Amino acid sequence: MTEPADTAPAAPASAAHRWIGSSAEIVVSFTTAIWFACWARNIGLDPLDRWAQVSGIAALGFRFTVVASFLVAALVIAAKVRNGAAFDLTSRLVCAAAAGLFSGMVAGGIVVALRGTPWGLNGNEGDANDLIKWTLRARGGEDPPFAYPPLTFHLMDRYARFRDLEIYNAVKHMEILGTAALGPLAYLSWRLLLRPGWALGIGLIAALPLVDVAPYKPYTSVVLITLIPLTLRMLQFVRHADRYSHEQIARRGVLMGFGFGVLCLLYSGWFKWSTPGVFLAALIVFPWRSRIAAGKAVLFGTLALMVFALLAGGHALDAIDLNFQDDYHYFDVMAEPGYIAMYRNDLPGNVGPWPPLGELAGVGLFTIILCAGFGAAVVLGRGRTVVIGLGSLIVGCWLLRFYYARDLYVSGLVQLYPRTTAELQYCLLISCGYAVYLAVERAARRAPPDSVLKAPSALIGSLCGLLLLLGSAASQICDHYMPTDSKPPGTGWLAWKAHQMLKEPPPTLTP
Repeated sequence: MTEPADTAPAAPASAAHRWIGSSAEIVVSFTTAIWFACWARNIGLDPLDRWAQVSGIAALGFRFTVVASFLVAALVIAAKVRNGAAFDLTSRLVCAAAAGLFSGMVAGGIVVALRGTPWGLNGNEGDANDLIKWTLRARGGEDPPFAYPPLTFHLMDRYARFRDLEIYNAVKHMEILGTAALGPLAYLSWRLLLRPGWALGIGLIAALPLVDVAPYKPYTSVVLITLIPLTLRMLQFVRHADRYSHEQIARRGVLMGFGFGVLCLLYSGWFKWSTPGVFLAALIVFPWRSRIAAGKAVLFGTLALMVFALLAGGHALDAIDLNFQDDYHYFDVMAEPGYIAMYRNDLPGNVGPWPPLGELAGVGLFTIILCAGFGAAVVLGRGRTVVIGLGSLIVGCWLLRFYYARDLYVSGLVQLYPRTTAELQYCLLISCGYAVYLAVERAARRAPPDSVLKAPSALIGSLCGLLLLLGSAASQICDHYMPTDSKPPGTGWLAWKAHQMLKEPPPTLTP
C-alpha cells in the first residue's frame, strides 16, 4: 500500500516488506473494530431506558478514550525510541487501529441498542423485511429482483447456516459486523492512494455521513466508501501504465476487475451514477501519446472489463436498465434538487424545513466549504489523477441527477436520483481533504529540515484532533440509533421496532 504519486514512482521497497506491512494494517484495523464491537456486549443495561442509553454511550466513550490514549502514547514513544526508527511502522498500525476503533464504537452502539432482541433494526419491516424474505428465497434457489444485490443475500444465507442462526438474527449480525467494517475499509481503501495519516483523515472524515446512515443497510455504504478510491487507483494505473511490466499490468487488471465485480454484486447503485465520470476521466488520463503506454493501458482495461463482466456483467446491465421504473418518493424528492449538503437516505425522522435555511442566498456554510474545497483542489492539483477523477465523477453524477429530476413532472418517476446526494457529498468532502493534503505537502517540500511539518509531532497532533472528532461523531451516531418511540419517529424507531418484535406474534418467515 505505497503512496503512488502522479509525477514520480513510489519510494522503493521490497515486495516482502510491503506485503508484511500491509497485512499488519489489515489485521490490526479489522481486529480492533470487531474487538471493540464485541466488547460492548458486556454493557448490561436496558436499552429502552433513556438513563441506561446515556450510561451505555458514556461507557463506549470511556473505552474509546482509553484506547485512543494508548494509541497516541504508542506514537509518542515510537518517536523517541532509537530516534524514531520504528515510527513509520508504528504510525501505520496506529492509524489502522484508529480507523477500526471509530467504526467499532459505532457498531458497539448498535450492540447496546439491540441488546435483548435477536432482531435487527426495523424488525421485519421495510428493507429489513426484504433482506429476510429474499435471503430465504435465495436459499430456495430463486433469483432476487434485478434491482437487489444478489451477493448480499447469498452471504447472509451462508453466514446464517455457518452460525446456525435464523435469518432475522443474521440480519442483526450483518448490521453490527458491516458497521464495524466501515472504518477499516475506508482507511485501507485510501491507503491505496495516501500515506497513513492522510488516509485516516481524508478517508474517515469523508465517510462520516455514510457511516451515520450505514447501520440499517451497511452494504450500501461499504460499496461507495471503497468504490471511489478504487476507481481513482484504477485511473492512476491507466495513466501510468508505462511504469509497469506486462505481467504487472495483467495482474492488476484481473485484481481490479475482481474488486469492482464483488462491489457491484454487493450493491450496484453507485456504479450507475459513477459510470459517466469514469469514462470521462479515463479519456482524459489515457496515455494517447505513447504507443507502448497506450497498449499496456488497453491490456489493463480489457482484462479488468473481462473479469468484471464474468462476475457481475449481467447484474450491472440490469442496474443501469433505462426501462427501470422507480416512483418511490423520498422525503426530499420535492425539495430543491441542487441541495446535496446533507444525506439522510430514506430513514425516518422529523427533518424540519428541507433544505435547511442557508446563510448566503439560501446556501449554507457547509455547502460553501464544499464548493471552496473543490475549487482549491482544482487550483492546487488540476493535473493530478485524483483531482481529474473526482471532478469527472462529480460532473457525471451531477448531470445524471438533473437529467432524471427534470423529467419528474412529466413521467412521475423518481429514478432514485436523490441517492446521488451521497456520492456527490462524499466526492466533495474528499476534494476538500485532498486540497488540504496538496497544500500541506507543498508547504512541507519548501520547509526547512527542522520544520514541524516534517517532524513526528505533525502526525501526533493530527491524530489527537482526529480521534477527538471521530469519538464525538461515533457518540452522536450511537445516540441516533438508541431505541425510542417518539413522534414523529426518528432513526431510533428502527431499534425500538426490533424490541417490539418480542411482544408481537412471531411472523411467518417463509419464502
